[in-house]
Amino acid sequence: MADPVYLALLGSAEYFRTSTPPNYRLAIQCLQAILTIRLPPLIEAKIHLFLGRLYSQHTTNTDMASMHLDKACHLAQMPDDIKLESLSLLAKIYTNQNQFAPAITLLQQAYDLSSQQPYWHCRITFQIISIYHSQEDYNTALYYVDRGIEFTARINALFCQILFQLTKAMLRLLVKDYMDAQNLLKPCLDRINSLQGNFTHIETLRIFYLVLHISCSCFGLGQIKSSKNALIQLQQSIQNLASRPEEEAYIVTNPLEQFTWLSRDHLNVLVYLLTVFHSMLSGRLEKALKYADKAQAQIEQIKSMDHSPFLMAVEMLFYECRIQSHLIYGNKSMAIKEINTLCRLHTATNPLSNNIAIQRTLTIHALLGFYATSMNFNEAAETQFATALRSRFPGDKEFRFVVLANLIVIYLRTSKMANLIPILQQINIELNSTQSAILHSIGNLLNGLQNLTQTRIHEAKELFRRSANLASNEDLNKVLANTFIILGHMFFRMHSYQESANMLQSATTINQAVPDYTAQLNTMSLLRDLYHVCGDPRLAETNDRVIQLNDNLQKDYQTALALAEHRHLLTWTDGACPMIN
Repeated sequence: MADPVYLALLGSAEYFRTSTPPNYRLAIQCLQAILTIRLPPLIEAKIHLFLGRLYSQHTTNTDMASMHLDKACHLAQMPDDIKLESLSLLAKIYTNQNQFAPAITLLQQAYDLSSQQPYWHCRITFQIISIYHSQEDYNTALYYVDRGIEFTARINALFCQILFQLTKAMLRLLVKDYMDAQNLLKPCLDRINSLQGNFTHIETLRIFYLVLHISCSCFGLGQIKSSKNALIQLQQSIQNLASRPEEEAYIVTNPLEQFTWLSRDHLNVLVYLLTVFHSMLSGRLEKALKYADKAQAQIEQIKSMDHSPFLMAVEMLFYECRIQSHLIYGNKSMAIKEINTLCRLHTATNPLSNNIAIQRTLTIHALLGFYATSMNFNEAAETQFATALRSRFPGDKEFRFVVLANLIVIYLRTSKMANLIPILQQINIELNSTQSAILHSIGNLLNGLQNLTQTRIHEAKELFRRSANLASNEDLNKVLANTFIILGHMFFRMHSYQESANMLQSATTINQAVPDYTAQLNTMSLLRDLYHVCGDPRLAETNDRVIQLNDNLQKDYQTALALAEHRHLLTWTDGACPMIN
Protein backbone atom coordinates (compact mmCIF):
# COMPACT_ATOMS: atom_id res chain seq x y z
CA MET A 1 0.00 0.00 0.00
CA ALA A 2 1.34 3.46 -0.94
CA ASP A 3 2.68 5.70 1.84
CA PRO A 4 -0.11 8.23 2.74
CA VAL A 5 2.52 11.00 3.20
CA TYR A 6 3.81 10.28 -0.32
CA LEU A 7 0.26 10.42 -1.75
CA ALA A 8 -0.55 13.65 0.12
CA LEU A 9 2.63 15.39 -1.06
CA LEU A 10 2.16 14.16 -4.63
CA GLY A 11 -1.45 15.40 -4.65
CA SER A 12 -0.38 18.77 -3.24
CA ALA A 13 2.35 19.12 -5.88
CA GLU A 14 -0.18 18.45 -8.64
CA TYR A 15 -2.65 20.90 -7.07
CA PHE A 16 -0.05 23.70 -7.00
CA ARG A 17 1.13 22.83 -10.53
CA THR A 18 -2.38 23.07 -12.02
CA SER A 19 -3.63 26.05 -9.95
CA THR A 20 -4.61 29.30 -11.65
CA PRO A 21 -2.06 30.81 -11.69
CA PRO A 22 0.29 27.85 -11.15
CA ASN A 23 2.57 27.93 -8.10
CA TYR A 24 5.62 26.06 -9.37
CA ARG A 25 7.75 26.95 -6.32
CA LEU A 26 5.40 25.15 -3.92
CA ALA A 27 4.96 22.25 -6.37
CA ILE A 28 8.75 21.80 -6.40
CA GLN A 29 8.92 21.96 -2.60
CA CYS A 30 6.30 19.21 -2.29
CA LEU A 31 8.18 16.96 -4.73
CA GLN A 32 11.49 17.59 -2.94
CA ALA A 33 9.83 16.62 0.33
CA ILE A 34 8.80 13.28 -1.23
CA LEU A 35 12.49 12.50 -1.82
CA THR A 36 13.03 12.44 1.97
CA ILE A 37 10.82 9.32 2.10
CA ARG A 38 12.27 5.88 1.35
CA LEU A 39 10.90 5.05 -2.13
CA PRO A 40 11.22 2.20 -4.65
CA PRO A 41 13.79 3.12 -7.37
CA LEU A 42 11.13 3.46 -10.10
CA ILE A 43 8.99 5.86 -8.01
CA GLU A 44 12.09 7.87 -7.05
CA ALA A 45 13.05 8.07 -10.74
CA LYS A 46 9.57 9.39 -11.55
CA ILE A 47 9.81 12.13 -8.87
CA HIS A 48 13.23 13.18 -10.18
CA LEU A 49 11.72 13.36 -13.68
CA PHE A 50 8.83 15.53 -12.41
CA LEU A 51 11.32 17.87 -10.71
CA GLY A 52 13.59 17.97 -13.75
CA ARG A 53 10.61 18.81 -15.94
CA LEU A 54 9.45 21.65 -13.65
CA TYR A 55 12.94 23.10 -13.26
CA SER A 56 13.68 22.95 -17.01
CA GLN A 57 10.31 24.28 -18.21
CA HIS A 58 9.41 26.84 -15.54
CA THR A 59 12.68 28.08 -13.99
CA THR A 60 16.11 29.22 -15.17
CA ASN A 61 17.89 26.81 -12.81
CA THR A 62 19.28 24.43 -15.42
CA ASP A 63 21.79 22.92 -12.97
CA MET A 64 19.00 21.59 -10.75
CA ALA A 65 17.04 20.45 -13.81
CA SER A 66 20.08 18.54 -15.13
CA MET A 67 20.83 16.97 -11.74
CA HIS A 68 17.28 15.60 -11.31
CA LEU A 69 17.02 14.38 -14.91
CA ASP A 70 20.42 12.69 -14.65
CA LYS A 71 19.29 10.87 -11.47
CA ALA A 72 16.05 9.84 -13.18
CA CYS A 73 18.07 8.35 -16.06
CA HIS A 74 20.25 6.29 -13.71
CA LEU A 75 17.38 5.06 -11.54
CA ALA A 76 15.22 4.04 -14.55
CA GLN A 77 17.14 1.00 -15.75
CA MET A 78 14.63 -0.12 -18.36
CA PRO A 79 14.06 1.91 -21.57
CA ASP A 80 10.67 3.15 -20.34
CA ASP A 81 8.92 6.53 -20.59
CA ILE A 82 10.85 7.86 -17.57
CA LYS A 83 14.28 7.14 -19.01
CA LEU A 84 13.46 8.29 -22.54
CA GLU A 85 11.80 11.54 -21.44
CA SER A 86 14.71 12.28 -19.07
CA LEU A 87 17.22 11.78 -21.89
CA SER A 88 15.11 13.97 -24.21
CA LEU A 89 14.80 16.82 -21.67
CA LEU A 90 18.51 16.64 -20.77
CA ALA A 91 19.38 16.88 -24.48
CA LYS A 92 17.08 19.89 -24.79
CA ILE A 93 18.92 21.66 -21.95
CA TYR A 94 22.26 21.02 -23.67
CA THR A 95 20.84 22.22 -26.99
CA ASN A 96 19.61 25.47 -25.42
CA GLN A 97 23.16 25.98 -24.09
CA ASN A 98 24.58 25.38 -27.60
CA GLN A 99 26.26 22.18 -26.35
CA PHE A 100 25.27 20.10 -29.35
CA ALA A 101 27.74 17.20 -29.03
CA PRO A 102 26.52 15.98 -25.58
CA ALA A 103 22.91 16.56 -26.71
CA ILE A 104 23.42 14.29 -29.72
CA THR A 105 25.15 11.64 -27.54
CA LEU A 106 22.12 11.49 -25.23
CA LEU A 107 19.64 11.45 -28.11
CA GLN A 108 21.55 8.70 -29.90
CA GLN A 109 21.30 6.62 -26.72
CA ALA A 110 17.53 7.32 -26.56
CA TYR A 111 17.18 6.55 -30.30
CA ASP A 112 18.80 3.13 -29.83
CA LEU A 113 16.72 2.33 -26.73
CA SER A 114 13.35 3.40 -28.19
CA SER A 115 13.06 1.15 -31.23
CA GLN A 116 10.18 -0.78 -29.60
CA GLN A 117 8.33 2.38 -28.49
CA PRO A 118 6.95 4.13 -31.63
CA TYR A 119 5.97 7.44 -29.97
CA TRP A 120 9.35 7.96 -28.32
CA HIS A 121 11.29 6.71 -31.34
CA CYS A 122 9.57 9.30 -33.57
CA ARG A 123 9.90 12.08 -30.99
CA ILE A 124 13.61 11.43 -30.48
CA THR A 125 14.15 11.22 -34.26
CA PHE A 126 12.49 14.62 -34.76
CA GLN A 127 14.65 16.05 -31.94
CA ILE A 128 17.85 14.74 -33.59
CA ILE A 129 16.76 16.14 -36.97
CA SER A 130 16.08 19.53 -35.33
CA ILE A 131 19.63 19.77 -33.95
CA TYR A 132 21.31 18.79 -37.23
CA HIS A 133 19.00 21.21 -39.06
CA SER A 134 19.97 24.06 -36.69
CA GLN A 135 23.64 23.28 -37.38
CA GLU A 136 22.95 23.19 -41.15
CA ASP A 137 24.19 19.60 -41.33
CA TYR A 138 21.45 18.77 -43.81
CA ASN A 139 22.92 15.46 -44.98
CA THR A 140 22.82 13.95 -41.49
CA ALA A 141 19.38 15.47 -40.89
CA LEU A 142 18.15 13.84 -44.12
CA TYR A 143 19.62 10.49 -43.02
CA TYR A 144 17.45 10.54 -39.88
CA VAL A 145 14.41 11.77 -41.86
CA ASP A 146 14.74 8.74 -44.14
CA ARG A 147 15.01 6.46 -41.09
CA GLY A 148 11.84 8.09 -39.77
CA ILE A 149 9.98 7.55 -43.06
CA GLU A 150 11.05 3.87 -43.10
CA PHE A 151 10.06 3.32 -39.45
CA THR A 152 6.60 4.93 -39.76
CA ALA A 153 5.91 3.05 -43.02
CA ARG A 154 6.80 -0.21 -41.26
CA ILE A 155 4.36 0.42 -38.39
CA ASN A 156 1.72 1.98 -40.70
CA ALA A 157 1.71 5.38 -38.92
CA LEU A 158 0.50 7.55 -41.83
CA PHE A 159 0.29 10.88 -39.93
CA CYS A 160 3.90 10.64 -38.78
CA GLN A 161 5.04 9.36 -42.16
CA ILE A 162 3.57 12.46 -43.87
CA LEU A 163 5.24 14.69 -41.26
CA PHE A 164 8.64 13.09 -41.97
CA GLN A 165 8.02 13.44 -45.72
CA LEU A 166 7.20 17.15 -45.32
CA THR A 167 10.31 17.59 -43.15
CA LYS A 168 12.37 16.04 -45.94
CA ALA A 169 10.84 18.45 -48.47
CA MET A 170 11.67 21.36 -46.12
CA LEU A 171 15.32 20.25 -45.93
CA ARG A 172 15.50 19.96 -49.74
CA LEU A 173 14.13 23.51 -49.96
CA LEU A 174 16.84 24.72 -47.60
CA VAL A 175 19.55 23.38 -49.95
CA LYS A 176 17.71 25.00 -52.90
CA ASP A 177 16.77 21.68 -54.56
CA TYR A 178 13.34 22.96 -55.60
CA MET A 179 12.51 20.23 -58.08
CA ASP A 180 13.20 17.44 -55.57
CA ALA A 181 11.18 19.34 -52.94
CA GLN A 182 8.30 19.68 -55.40
CA ASN A 183 8.38 15.93 -56.16
CA LEU A 184 8.37 15.11 -52.43
CA LEU A 185 5.37 17.40 -51.86
CA LYS A 186 3.22 16.04 -54.72
CA PRO A 187 1.74 12.97 -52.95
CA CYS A 188 1.37 14.67 -49.56
CA LEU A 189 -1.88 16.59 -50.08
CA ASP A 190 -3.89 13.51 -51.10
CA ARG A 191 -2.50 11.66 -48.08
CA ILE A 192 -3.43 14.54 -45.76
CA ASN A 193 -6.95 14.61 -47.21
CA SER A 194 -7.28 10.87 -46.51
CA LEU A 195 -6.48 11.26 -42.79
CA GLN A 196 -9.20 10.91 -40.19
CA GLY A 197 -9.00 12.01 -36.58
CA ASN A 198 -8.24 15.21 -34.67
CA PHE A 199 -9.15 18.18 -36.92
CA THR A 200 -6.56 20.50 -35.35
CA HIS A 201 -3.69 18.06 -35.90
CA ILE A 202 -4.69 17.36 -39.51
CA GLU A 203 -5.20 21.05 -40.32
CA THR A 204 -1.78 21.87 -38.83
CA LEU A 205 -0.26 19.25 -41.14
CA ARG A 206 -2.13 20.82 -44.10
CA ILE A 207 -0.70 24.25 -43.16
CA PHE A 208 2.82 22.78 -43.08
CA TYR A 209 2.24 21.36 -46.59
CA LEU A 210 0.88 24.68 -47.95
CA VAL A 211 3.75 26.70 -46.42
CA LEU A 212 6.28 24.42 -48.15
CA HIS A 213 4.32 24.40 -51.43
CA ILE A 214 4.20 28.22 -51.52
CA SER A 215 7.86 28.52 -50.51
CA CYS A 216 8.84 26.16 -53.32
CA SER A 217 6.65 27.55 -56.11
CA CYS A 218 6.71 31.24 -55.14
CA PHE A 219 10.17 31.88 -53.71
CA GLY A 220 12.06 28.96 -55.23
CA LEU A 221 10.62 28.88 -58.75
CA GLY A 222 9.44 32.51 -58.87
CA GLN A 223 5.84 31.51 -59.71
CA ILE A 224 4.11 34.44 -57.98
CA LYS A 225 0.79 34.30 -59.84
CA SER A 226 0.65 30.50 -59.79
CA SER A 227 1.08 30.35 -56.01
CA LYS A 228 -1.73 32.84 -55.27
CA ASN A 229 -4.42 30.13 -54.95
CA ALA A 230 -2.26 28.16 -52.52
CA LEU A 231 -1.79 31.33 -50.43
CA ILE A 232 -5.57 31.83 -50.30
CA GLN A 233 -5.96 28.18 -49.18
CA LEU A 234 -3.31 28.73 -46.51
CA GLN A 235 -5.09 31.83 -45.19
CA GLN A 236 -8.36 29.83 -45.10
CA SER A 237 -6.66 26.97 -43.25
CA ILE A 238 -5.28 29.28 -40.58
CA GLN A 239 -8.79 30.77 -40.14
CA ASN A 240 -10.22 27.23 -39.84
CA LEU A 241 -7.65 26.48 -37.16
CA ALA A 242 -8.41 29.72 -35.29
CA SER A 243 -12.12 28.83 -35.20
CA ARG A 244 -11.42 25.63 -33.22
CA PRO A 245 -10.89 25.60 -29.43
CA GLU A 246 -7.21 25.39 -28.49
CA GLU A 247 -8.01 22.52 -26.11
CA GLU A 248 -8.76 20.34 -29.14
CA ALA A 249 -5.02 20.07 -29.81
CA TYR A 250 -4.60 18.22 -26.49
CA ILE A 251 -7.22 15.56 -27.24
CA VAL A 252 -5.04 12.60 -28.15
CA THR A 253 -6.42 9.24 -29.29
CA ASN A 254 -3.17 8.18 -31.01
CA PRO A 255 0.12 9.47 -29.53
CA LEU A 256 1.73 9.29 -32.99
CA GLU A 257 -0.72 11.95 -34.22
CA GLN A 258 0.04 14.57 -31.59
CA PHE A 259 3.29 15.88 -33.08
CA THR A 260 2.92 19.51 -34.12
CA TRP A 261 5.21 21.42 -36.43
CA LEU A 262 4.73 24.86 -34.84
CA SER A 263 2.47 26.36 -32.18
CA ARG A 264 -0.73 28.10 -33.30
CA ASP A 265 0.76 31.55 -32.56
CA HIS A 266 3.88 30.76 -34.59
CA LEU A 267 1.76 29.49 -37.48
CA ASN A 268 -0.21 32.76 -37.54
CA VAL A 269 2.99 34.79 -37.72
CA LEU A 270 4.39 32.54 -40.47
CA VAL A 271 1.26 32.97 -42.61
CA TYR A 272 1.61 36.75 -42.22
CA LEU A 273 5.24 36.45 -43.36
CA LEU A 274 4.36 34.50 -46.52
CA THR A 275 1.58 37.02 -47.30
CA VAL A 276 4.03 39.91 -46.88
CA PHE A 277 6.66 38.25 -49.11
CA HIS A 278 4.07 37.45 -51.81
CA SER A 279 2.65 41.00 -51.71
CA MET A 280 6.14 42.51 -51.98
CA LEU A 281 7.15 40.39 -54.96
CA SER A 282 3.96 41.32 -56.82
CA GLY A 283 4.47 45.01 -55.95
CA ARG A 284 1.48 45.35 -53.59
CA LEU A 285 3.42 47.34 -51.02
CA GLU A 286 0.49 48.77 -49.07
CA LYS A 287 -0.75 45.24 -48.37
CA ALA A 288 2.79 44.11 -47.50
CA LEU A 289 3.27 46.90 -44.94
CA LYS A 290 -0.24 46.44 -43.53
CA TYR A 291 0.34 42.74 -42.81
CA ALA A 292 3.88 43.40 -41.56
CA ASP A 293 2.43 45.84 -39.00
CA LYS A 294 -0.22 43.30 -37.94
CA ALA A 295 2.43 40.61 -37.57
CA GLN A 296 4.70 42.91 -35.55
CA ALA A 297 1.87 43.60 -33.09
CA GLN A 298 1.30 39.86 -32.69
CA ILE A 299 5.03 39.18 -32.27
CA GLU A 300 5.20 41.78 -29.47
CA GLN A 301 2.37 39.96 -27.67
CA ILE A 302 4.02 36.54 -28.05
CA LYS A 303 7.48 37.82 -27.03
CA SER A 304 6.26 38.50 -23.49
CA MET A 305 6.11 34.71 -23.02
CA ASP A 306 8.27 33.31 -25.82
CA HIS A 307 11.84 34.18 -26.78
CA SER A 308 12.37 31.36 -29.25
CA PRO A 309 15.01 31.69 -32.02
CA PHE A 310 12.20 31.09 -34.55
CA LEU A 311 10.31 34.18 -33.42
CA MET A 312 13.45 36.34 -33.43
CA ALA A 313 14.37 35.15 -36.95
CA VAL A 314 10.86 35.84 -38.28
CA GLU A 315 10.80 39.31 -36.70
CA MET A 316 14.06 40.14 -38.50
CA LEU A 317 12.60 38.93 -41.81
CA PHE A 318 9.62 41.24 -41.33
CA TYR A 319 11.99 44.16 -40.84
CA GLU A 320 13.85 43.22 -44.04
CA CYS A 321 10.52 43.31 -45.92
CA ARG A 322 9.53 46.62 -44.35
CA ILE A 323 12.90 48.21 -45.20
CA GLN A 324 12.68 47.15 -48.85
CA SER A 325 9.07 48.36 -49.06
CA HIS A 326 10.02 51.77 -47.63
CA LEU A 327 12.87 52.10 -50.15
CA ILE A 328 10.53 51.32 -53.06
CA TYR A 329 8.04 53.85 -51.68
CA GLY A 330 10.84 56.43 -51.62
CA ASN A 331 10.66 56.68 -47.81
CA LYS A 332 14.43 56.53 -47.28
CA SER A 333 14.45 58.14 -43.83
CA MET A 334 12.15 55.43 -42.45
CA ALA A 335 14.22 52.72 -44.18
CA ILE A 336 17.52 53.76 -42.56
CA LYS A 337 15.84 53.99 -39.13
CA GLU A 338 14.52 50.46 -39.52
CA ILE A 339 17.93 49.20 -40.69
CA ASN A 340 19.19 50.56 -37.37
CA THR A 341 16.42 48.63 -35.55
CA LEU A 342 17.45 45.51 -37.48
CA CYS A 343 21.05 46.03 -36.30
CA ARG A 344 19.80 46.23 -32.72
CA LEU A 345 17.80 42.99 -33.09
CA HIS A 346 20.80 41.29 -34.72
CA THR A 347 23.07 42.30 -31.84
CA ALA A 348 20.52 41.19 -29.22
CA THR A 349 19.89 37.70 -30.66
CA ASN A 350 22.04 34.65 -30.08
CA PRO A 351 21.89 32.60 -33.31
CA LEU A 352 22.27 28.82 -33.10
CA SER A 353 25.23 28.84 -35.50
CA ASN A 354 27.97 31.23 -36.55
CA ASN A 355 26.84 30.74 -40.15
CA ILE A 356 23.42 32.25 -39.34
CA ALA A 357 25.12 35.26 -37.69
CA ILE A 358 27.23 35.78 -40.84
CA GLN A 359 24.15 35.54 -43.08
CA ARG A 360 22.33 38.18 -41.05
CA THR A 361 25.34 40.52 -41.14
CA LEU A 362 25.67 40.16 -44.92
CA THR A 363 21.93 40.80 -45.32
CA ILE A 364 22.26 44.10 -43.41
CA HIS A 365 25.15 45.12 -45.70
CA ALA A 366 22.95 44.33 -48.73
CA LEU A 367 20.10 46.45 -47.29
CA LEU A 368 22.55 49.32 -46.71
CA GLY A 369 23.59 48.89 -50.35
CA PHE A 370 19.94 49.22 -51.46
CA TYR A 371 19.57 52.30 -49.27
CA ALA A 372 22.76 53.90 -50.63
CA THR A 373 21.57 53.17 -54.20
CA SER A 374 18.26 54.90 -53.52
CA MET A 375 20.19 57.91 -52.12
CA ASN A 376 22.52 57.99 -55.20
CA PHE A 377 25.53 57.32 -52.98
CA ASN A 378 27.03 55.08 -55.65
CA GLU A 379 30.46 54.59 -54.07
CA ALA A 380 28.92 53.65 -50.69
CA ALA A 381 26.47 51.30 -52.45
CA GLU A 382 29.32 49.59 -54.30
CA THR A 383 31.26 49.16 -51.04
CA GLN A 384 28.25 47.72 -49.17
CA PHE A 385 27.42 45.28 -51.98
CA ALA A 386 31.08 44.18 -52.17
CA THR A 387 31.02 43.61 -48.39
CA ALA A 388 27.81 41.59 -48.68
CA LEU A 389 29.51 39.35 -51.25
CA ARG A 390 32.82 38.84 -49.44
CA SER A 391 31.80 35.68 -47.56
CA ARG A 392 29.96 32.83 -49.21
CA PHE A 393 27.60 30.58 -47.25
CA PRO A 394 25.63 27.47 -48.29
CA GLY A 395 22.49 28.05 -50.30
CA ASP A 396 23.20 31.70 -51.04
CA LYS A 397 22.50 31.68 -54.80
CA GLU A 398 19.41 33.91 -54.75
CA PHE A 399 21.02 36.32 -52.29
CA ARG A 400 24.19 36.60 -54.40
CA PHE A 401 22.12 37.03 -57.56
CA VAL A 402 20.13 39.95 -56.13
CA VAL A 403 23.27 41.67 -54.78
CA LEU A 404 25.13 41.18 -58.07
CA ALA A 405 22.13 42.52 -60.01
CA ASN A 406 22.12 45.69 -57.92
CA LEU A 407 25.89 46.03 -58.32
CA ILE A 408 25.38 45.93 -62.10
CA VAL A 409 22.92 48.83 -61.78
CA ILE A 410 25.61 50.83 -59.95
CA TYR A 411 28.19 50.05 -62.66
CA LEU A 412 25.71 51.05 -65.38
CA ARG A 413 25.07 54.34 -63.56
CA THR A 414 28.79 55.08 -63.18
CA SER A 415 29.77 53.69 -66.63
CA LYS A 416 32.20 51.16 -65.11
CA MET A 417 31.77 48.77 -68.01
CA ALA A 418 34.99 46.86 -67.30
CA ASN A 419 33.65 45.96 -63.85
CA LEU A 420 30.20 45.14 -65.18
CA ILE A 421 31.10 42.43 -67.73
CA PRO A 422 32.52 39.76 -65.34
CA ILE A 423 29.60 40.22 -62.93
CA LEU A 424 27.06 39.86 -65.74
CA GLN A 425 28.87 36.67 -66.75
CA GLN A 426 28.45 35.38 -63.17
CA ILE A 427 24.74 36.16 -63.30
CA ASN A 428 24.33 34.34 -66.61
CA ILE A 429 26.06 31.28 -65.14
CA GLU A 430 23.65 31.39 -62.17
CA LEU A 431 20.68 31.60 -64.59
CA ASN A 432 21.73 28.30 -66.18
CA SER A 433 21.11 26.52 -62.86
CA THR A 434 17.81 28.13 -61.81
CA GLN A 435 14.22 27.88 -62.99
CA SER A 436 13.10 30.99 -61.11
CA ALA A 437 10.90 33.22 -63.28
CA ILE A 438 11.90 36.21 -61.11
CA LEU A 439 15.64 35.70 -61.61
CA HIS A 440 15.28 35.02 -65.34
CA SER A 441 13.15 38.16 -65.75
CA ILE A 442 15.74 40.29 -63.94
CA GLY A 443 18.59 38.58 -65.83
CA ASN A 444 17.01 39.36 -69.22
CA LEU A 445 16.50 42.98 -68.15
CA LEU A 446 20.15 43.38 -67.11
CA ASN A 447 21.46 41.71 -70.27
CA GLY A 448 19.17 43.95 -72.30
CA LEU A 449 20.61 47.05 -70.59
CA GLN A 450 24.15 45.89 -71.33
CA ASN A 451 23.25 45.37 -75.00
CA LEU A 452 21.65 48.82 -75.04
CA THR A 453 24.87 50.46 -73.84
CA GLN A 454 26.62 48.86 -76.81
CA THR A 455 23.84 50.07 -79.18
CA ARG A 456 22.81 46.51 -80.04
CA ILE A 457 19.21 47.64 -80.24
CA HIS A 458 17.67 44.50 -81.79
CA GLU A 459 19.24 42.19 -79.16
CA ALA A 460 18.24 44.60 -76.37
CA LYS A 461 14.60 44.74 -77.56
CA GLU A 462 14.40 40.94 -77.67
CA LEU A 463 15.78 40.61 -74.12
CA PHE A 464 13.42 43.31 -72.82
CA ARG A 465 10.51 41.50 -74.51
CA ARG A 466 11.44 38.23 -72.74
CA SER A 467 11.78 40.05 -69.42
CA ALA A 468 8.36 41.70 -69.85
CA ASN A 469 6.68 38.40 -70.81
CA LEU A 470 8.06 36.57 -67.76
CA ALA A 471 7.18 39.49 -65.47
CA SER A 472 3.65 39.77 -66.90
CA ASN A 473 3.00 36.01 -66.64
CA GLU A 474 3.91 35.96 -62.94
CA ASP A 475 2.63 39.38 -61.73
CA LEU A 476 6.15 40.81 -61.22
CA ASN A 477 4.81 44.33 -61.49
CA LYS A 478 7.92 46.22 -60.39
CA VAL A 479 10.16 44.43 -62.93
CA LEU A 480 7.47 44.92 -65.60
CA ALA A 481 7.14 48.66 -64.88
CA ASN A 482 10.93 49.16 -65.05
CA THR A 483 11.10 47.24 -68.33
CA PHE A 484 8.41 49.49 -69.84
CA ILE A 485 10.22 52.62 -68.62
CA ILE A 486 13.51 51.48 -70.22
CA LEU A 487 11.71 50.60 -73.47
CA GLY A 488 9.92 53.97 -73.40
CA HIS A 489 13.27 55.74 -73.02
CA MET A 490 14.85 53.65 -75.79
CA PHE A 491 12.01 54.35 -78.27
CA PHE A 492 12.10 58.06 -77.35
CA ARG A 493 15.80 58.26 -78.25
CA MET A 494 15.02 56.44 -81.52
CA HIS A 495 12.31 59.06 -82.24
CA SER A 496 9.66 56.31 -82.23
CA TYR A 497 7.34 58.55 -80.25
CA GLN A 498 4.15 56.50 -80.49
CA GLU A 499 5.89 53.33 -79.30
CA SER A 500 7.53 55.34 -76.52
CA ALA A 501 4.14 56.71 -75.43
CA ASN A 502 2.64 53.20 -75.40
CA MET A 503 5.42 51.88 -73.15
CA LEU A 504 5.29 54.83 -70.77
CA GLN A 505 1.50 54.70 -70.50
CA SER A 506 1.76 51.00 -69.61
CA ALA A 507 4.36 51.87 -66.96
CA THR A 508 2.06 54.60 -65.61
CA THR A 509 -0.82 52.12 -65.27
CA ILE A 510 1.37 49.70 -63.29
CA ASN A 511 2.84 52.50 -61.17
CA GLN A 512 -0.66 53.42 -59.99
CA ALA A 513 -0.81 49.98 -58.35
CA VAL A 514 2.87 49.85 -57.32
CA PRO A 515 3.68 52.97 -55.28
CA ASP A 516 7.30 53.16 -56.48
CA TYR A 517 7.70 56.95 -56.46
CA THR A 518 11.17 56.90 -58.03
CA ALA A 519 9.80 54.85 -60.94
CA GLN A 520 6.83 57.25 -61.16
CA LEU A 521 9.22 60.22 -61.30
CA ASN A 522 11.25 58.55 -64.08
CA THR A 523 8.07 57.77 -66.04
CA MET A 524 6.62 61.27 -65.66
CA SER A 525 9.94 62.92 -66.57
CA LEU A 526 10.10 60.90 -69.79
CA LEU A 527 6.44 61.63 -70.57
CA ARG A 528 7.11 65.35 -69.99
CA ASP A 529 9.97 65.24 -72.54
CA LEU A 530 7.78 63.28 -74.96
CA TYR A 531 4.83 65.71 -74.61
CA HIS A 532 7.20 68.65 -75.08
CA VAL A 533 8.54 67.23 -78.36
CA CYS A 534 5.07 66.28 -79.60
CA GLY A 535 3.35 69.50 -78.43
CA ASP A 536 0.91 67.48 -76.33
CA PRO A 537 -1.49 69.59 -74.16
CA ARG A 538 -0.85 67.26 -71.20
CA LEU A 539 2.63 68.80 -70.82
CA ALA A 540 1.68 71.32 -68.08
CA GLU A 541 -0.17 68.75 -65.96
CA THR A 542 2.69 66.25 -66.28
CA ASN A 543 5.26 68.92 -65.42
CA ASP A 544 3.32 69.75 -62.22
CA ARG A 545 3.34 66.07 -61.28
CA VAL A 546 7.11 65.84 -61.89
CA ILE A 547 7.71 68.86 -59.64
CA GLN A 548 5.48 67.40 -56.90
CA LEU A 549 7.16 63.97 -56.97
CA ASN A 550 10.62 65.50 -57.07
CA ASP A 551 9.87 67.83 -54.13
CA ASN A 552 8.53 64.96 -52.00
CA LEU A 553 11.52 62.74 -52.75
CA GLN A 554 13.97 65.59 -52.12
CA LYS A 555 12.40 66.40 -48.75
CA ASP A 556 12.77 62.80 -47.65
CA TYR A 557 16.33 62.71 -49.06
CA GLN A 558 17.30 65.71 -46.92
CA THR A 559 15.63 64.18 -43.85
CA ALA A 560 17.54 60.92 -44.31
CA LEU A 561 20.80 62.78 -44.91
CA ALA A 562 20.51 64.58 -41.56
CA LEU A 563 19.96 61.38 -39.54
CA ALA A 564 22.69 59.99 -37.29
CA GLU A 565 21.81 56.50 -38.60
CA HIS A 566 22.80 57.61 -42.12
CA ARG A 567 26.21 58.86 -40.98
CA HIS A 568 27.07 55.87 -38.80
CA LEU A 569 25.68 52.91 -40.76
CA LEU A 570 26.70 53.84 -44.29
CA THR A 571 30.41 53.76 -43.48
CA TRP A 572 30.29 50.38 -41.67
CA THR A 573 32.09 47.61 -43.54
CA ASP A 574 33.72 45.53 -40.81
CA GLY A 575 33.40 44.45 -37.19
CA ALA A 576 30.34 44.43 -34.96
CA CYS A 577 27.10 45.85 -36.28
CA PRO A 578 26.88 49.53 -35.20
CA MET A 579 23.61 51.06 -34.04
CA ILE A 580 22.19 54.31 -32.73
CA ASN A 581 20.22 54.03 -29.47
